Amino acid sequence: ARLVERIQQLGEGVFKAAQHSWENALAQIKVANPGLDFSTEGMRMLRKVVDGQIIIPEQYRQMEAEDEEEDEQEDEDNGEEGHGKSDG
Repeated sequence: ARLVERIQQLGEGVFKAAQHSWENALAQIKVANPGLDFSTEGMRMLRKVVDGQIIIPEQYRQMEAEDEEEDEQEDEDNGEEGHGKSDG
């Protein structure tokens, strides 16, 4: 039981580090290209490009749905409606 718990903790740590790296990369792109107006609509950390389309790989669909629910809850808690994070 302790081993499973430790593996889960490590997995969460890796995921949080990847999420931080994703957000940091987007922030750097925006700073490095201040005159460039680009959209991050539909972009998320777990998505990938296939045939010119941004998709959610099957293995990440449940995680993506849970992440979107958390974002919506945070927006509601912050008094926002209908404005989910698109780069998250």
